[in-house]
Amino acid sequence: MSDTQFYTLKIADVQPETDTAICVSFAVPEELTSKFKFIQGQFLTLRAMIDGEDVRRSYSICSGVNDGHMRVGIKRVDGGKFSNYANDQFKPGMSVEVMPPQGSFYSELNAVNAKNYMCIAAGSGITPMISIMKSVLDIEPNSKVTLIYGNQRSNTVMFKDELNFIKNRYMSRFQWINVMDYEDQGADLLNGRIDNKKGYALQKAGLIDIKSTDEAFICGPEAMMTEVSRGFRMEGLGEDQIHYELFASSSSDAQATLEKAQARVAQYGEDKTSKVTVIADGRSVMFDLATVGQNILDAGLDAGMDLPYSCKGGVCSTCKCKLVKGEVEMDISHGLEKHEIDAGYVLSCQAHPITDEVVLDFDQR
Repeated sequence: MSDTQFYTLKIADVQPETDTAICVSFAVPEELTSKFKFIQGQFLTLRAMIDGEDVRRSYSICSGVNDGHMRVGIKRVDGGKFSNYANDQFKPGMSVEVMPPQGSFYSELNAVNAKNYMCIAAGSGITPMISIMKSVLDIEPNSKVTLIYGNQRSNTVMFKDELNFIKNRYMSRFQWINVMDYEDQGADLLNGRIDNKKGYALQKAGLIDIKSTDEAFICGPEAMMTEVSRGFRMEGLGEDQIHYELFASSSSDAQATLEKAQARVAQYGEDKTSKVTVIADGRSVMFDLATVGQNILDAGLDAGMDLPYSCKGGVCSTCKCKLVKGEVEMDISHGLEKHEIDAGYVLSCQAHPITDEVVLDFDQR
């Protein structure tokens, strides 16, 4: 069971990565070391009071598991309350509320593995890849990693110095292919956006071998992830070999949410309610909730429960819990892997009750 409490950590260091992004290192006291032990590809949820509002956001860890430190990358987002606050206010010595690591954007590492890893990232999607690549190259000496990294221009490339260091340290096992959208690199192959056409062109040029990929990791805009994952499947990769991490919900998600709400009205009517029981920290609270309207997370929070959450957009999985009785319908479920859904896990921020009685357990995570 993952720990969803917040702990106070001090910022050890803040380093600029680009004009619009920082890398933040945290000092973890000895008594919290076990709680903050992370797996490559996981994320931290940070919390701060900003203009009187409790704001929480999740950021990927960008340290290797054996680096001896824990860092996250935070890119400034237009209108982003937390990202702008962090970029403007975070300083060494400052205290920040941090939830222990969560997330399932990884595969199990083993020193005997001899795998080919393909990492495809765009923009700030590089942050979890840094953790994954450094950990793989360190723990699996017979494995190889190829990174295809898309950016608009060279001045938006995060972790440029670190990527060059990795490239020089693991020259025979690490390949970095930089793709620029708005900056000419002198070769058409390296210009434009990352899509399946670009992937097949790189393969035709002998730079990558898609079919030999054992584990594929994709992080970036939803449209890119959808297309690239489809390309991997067309090349014969199974669902268990393709791993995704999405940072933000999209306009298509908003449309899907609206359409599902309208479908619930048509199927169940506007007056159907359910008896919902939520279990968290050993405490059980029951309330009535309409099938159409508020999601179970917000209803639980309104009922006075202290429930874990971050994005509230179906992306980060911080609000994941176990459905132990009844049925719910989720608007979107990007934050869950298929095996988690099959095991009965749901995202409470996207869940609406559709049976007369529903029980959700946050203590089973």
